[in-house]
Amino acid sequence: MFKNYKVMDDTLYLFIDDKYEMASFNTNNKKESVIENIKRYIKDNKIKFDGVKVILMLSGIVLSVVYLNRDSKIDNPNITDRRYVYDIVNLSRPNVINEKNNSDVKTNVSDTIKENKDAVKNNDNTYKITSNVASKKVENSAKKEDAVSTNNKTTPINEVKKSIMDQRKMISVKRSNGVINTMYIEDYLIGVVASEMPALYNTEALKAQAVVARTYTLKLMDSNRVLTDDTNTQIYKDDEELRSMWGNKYDEYYKKIKAAVYDTKGVCVTYDGKIIDAVYHSTSNGYTEDSINVWGNSYPYLKSVPSNLDTFTSSYLKEVLIPYDKVSSLLGFIVNPDSQIEIISKNNSGRISKIKISDKEYTGVELRNLLGLRSADFDYVKTNEGIVFTTRGYGHGVGMSQVGANEMAKKGYSYKDILKYYYTGVEVVNYY
Repeated sequence: MFKNYKVMDDTLYLFIDDKYEMASFNTNNKKESVIENIKRYIKDNKIKFDGVKVILMLSGIVLSVVYLNRDSKIDNPNITDRRYVYDIVNLSRPNVINEKNNSDVKTNVSDTIKENKDAVKNNDNTYKITSNVASKKVENSAKKEDAVSTNNKTTPINEVKKSIMDQRKMISVKRSNGVINTMYIEDYLIGVVASEMPALYNTEALKAQAVVARTYTLKLMDSNRVLTDDTNTQIYKDDEELRSMWGNKYDEYYKKIKAAVYDTKGVCVTYDGKIIDAVYHSTSNGYTEDSINVWGNSYPYLKSVPSNLDTFTSSYLKEVLIPYDKVSSLLGFIVNPDSQIEIISKNNSGRISKIKISDKEYTGVELRNLLGLRSADFDYVKTNEGIVFTTRGYGHGVGMSQVGANEMAKKGYSYKDILKYYYTGVEVVNYY
């Protein structure tokens, strides 16, 4: 009956196999088999769920809402001190959402029970929709065009649109082991933000990272790029990996990062009405980099801006000794203490534009990538053992500096302030 599931926001979503015989949902005497199927599916799949709401989905359509009662028994070893029975709400009249041009939305919707308080507990300990919920109207009757009405029940149009977008935001991530995981975009972003930015960072910096990661993801989806869990797109760790990484700090850090993601749910960055390429890096050298100096393409929102707060952090200045034999191997020719090295030019952000080693000329970006240096802004000293490189900053330098974002947040700037500072001329908007 069910082919997949997702637990999100204390709600269990069960996705119904489209080959299932749907006539059973329209016959009252079939309720018991539906209940047993739900119970069996939770048990067989070892679903860790202690909420009260189950939503049955079919091809992106909300077919039914199921409420749980904690006073009865279900044999599920994954739920501690929680026992349930199930009450099916409105199985015979599914919620159908049709969309036209993403903006002209017409619906045939049953009432949504928004919170547990919108249902009353009967004597038999089941939850039923109250009459005041069933007849609830839009608060401002003068704005009837902003709502859709079915059978004297009114649902605001923005809630319908939000529901549609939530259902669409399922993404697939190709893991390093070849397995493809399907999940909601917000759950994916928790794993990305946790992997790309330290959980100890200021909340507003984490929010900025969540918006940037969401924007980057939406741009990739629009380009039909495959999402991976590595630096080919964005680093992503699943729940098991986060538990291993954080240890006894898991609950604290997970809660903090989840809040950053969901407090900015649907928010992304646009320029001229279009989603931007929201690239980011760890630490600047005091200035972010213009994209044309790294990738050869100029974008009006990826321009160099001062980020001097980075220079006061531990991530700013680093030294590394690379032995001559390793330098020779990486560059493909012999480099020794007698080899000539000359920095020919630097760009306006202080990073190296051109550098010459022996008779070979490189851009600063090329040499950084070849030698695995932290930054294209570096000095060097030749020693008997090898070359000592002193780097300033970490990463390509384009877009938002994560360290800079954290320093701004500590000074009281909001995540929107941070984003508008690092991405020139952009808007921070609610995309869904």
